[in-house]
Amino acid sequence: MIVVGLAGQSGAGKSTVAGMFAERGAACLDVDSVARELVRLGSPVLADIERAFGREYLLPDGSLDRRRLGGKVFSDPSALEVLNQITHPALVREAEAWIASVAGGEAPPPVAVIDAAVLFESGLVRLTEAVAVVVAGEQVQAERIARRDGIPMDEALVRVRAQTPMDEIAARADFVIRADCSLEETEAQVDKVWRLLLSGRGLAAGEGGLAPGRDQQ
Repeated sequence: MIVVGLAGQSGAGKSTVAGMFAERGAACLDVDSVARELVRLGSPVLADIERAFGREYLLPDGSLDRRRLGGKVFSDPSALEVLNQITHPALVREAEAWIASVAGGEAPPPVAVIDAAVLFESGLVRLTEAVAVVVAGEQVQAERIARRDGIPMDEALVRVRAQTPMDEIAARADFVIRADCSLEETEAQVDKVWRLLLSGRGLAAGEGGLAPGRDQQ
């Protein structure tokens, strides 16, 4: 079983690409879902967030006010760093347990995908053997975030620009998959990556007409 990190900025289309890998037989870990579970009401991580940021970042029922905290950390790099120090170690522990569980099953899949916007920042990349980065244009990303989260476009653009620049992420990838094209075109790119992974040539350079990643330049 090869563990593949699937990275990219929020709104790039990682979830869509992860779904395509799942359709081909991969096990997929949605790190965003893991993060939401980690900050559930009464969790130790939520308690740490309250201590670091204050009660005003919780809703009246004691759950996390995600929109308010998001507005804070995406406009204040130091606040984002504090949040990352709280959440990232917990994410890595959860991912390690998931990999062990999947690999130890009766019929492990050929590929296990860790779908994480913070693959590099969190240290999750250390658990992977290959990295695919999903990219899209800034405007497309902002439109997707605004539609998904119900926020204005200007706020969505702030979130996009607060993330690690796309070219920096792509430079650390073994494969780069564009997801601001048609679904059929994205599927074709995923097919090529999948074939390379299954053939044991996951780091082959220049194969399949993919956008250049770390080993395709």
